Amino acid sequence: MTITTALHHAMDTLDDHAEHIGSGPYASLAAELQQVANSMCAQATETRRAFATEMLIDVPACALSESVSVFTQDHTFMQALVRKKGVQLKEYSPHCSALLGTAWKIEITDALLPYEDAGSLEDVRSGILTLLVARSGFLPQIVTRLLRLAITPKILCPFDFNETPVDGDGEAGPRASDFLFYEPRMLRWLLGKGELDPWPRIRAGNQPEHINELIILANDMGGDDKRVNEPCPCKACMGVRIPTMDCPVLSSTPSECGSECEPENRDEVVPVV
Repeated sequence: MTITTALHHAMDTLDDHAEHIGSGPYASLAAELQQVANSMCAQATETRRAFATEMLIDVPACALSESVSVFTQDHTFMQALVRKKGVQLKEYSPHCSALLGTAWKIEITDALLPYEDAGSLEDVRSGILTLLVARSGFLPQIVTRLLRLAITPKILCPFDFNETPVDGDGEAGPRASDFLFYEPRMLRWLLGKGELDPWPRIRAGNQPEHINELIILANDMGGDDKRVNEPCPCKACMGVRIPTMDCPVLSSTPSECGSECEPENRDEVVPVV
């Protein structure tokens, strides 16, 4: 608990004189001091959270630093981060914001998907899920990063393909089903297909059952719909897409808050590139 030396001293002094103060007054004073301490802790955490947000917005490469990484595992934090970045980029011209947005998404993807050897695969899996949970269409950047690192689907998700993990991989972290839950279109990469290839189909008899299971899950999660992993544009979620050089789309995914509201201003969620 982060509290000042003075407050800590006051709490210790109160404990030292507890028997002279009486149980009633002592309990009241102790409760008040504890509330102050809790408030200071909450304020300190919020300050660190705000600092982490600003750092990631300006220097995405710091994503794995100790002071920042503790927050990137927070789904709410990541969704708020991409929204704030999207709002920030609205200050620039459409073309400039698209260039800056593309660069930012590449940089933060590279930072969150570190890879040196098989022992890093757990971090790569966790980073992928972190980006998908942010709901800002990170699939192209994720796939590009994996291709550059020469990480194949069977290396990343050996359990899902009935493969033996490569030496040094503890096979910990999210699995293919976790990725497809947030971004069903990752199915193409998982099955070794290109972005423009036809959507995979279930084939009884001449296709391994574990492949059919992945296809069924991807279909249940939205299938081949570019809008699934886009920000929710309802008034409650206030999703703002980070503008990039690729084609902009709206989210068809229902609001996680259950709101059926339409966005107040669709211009805020549809970038012009």
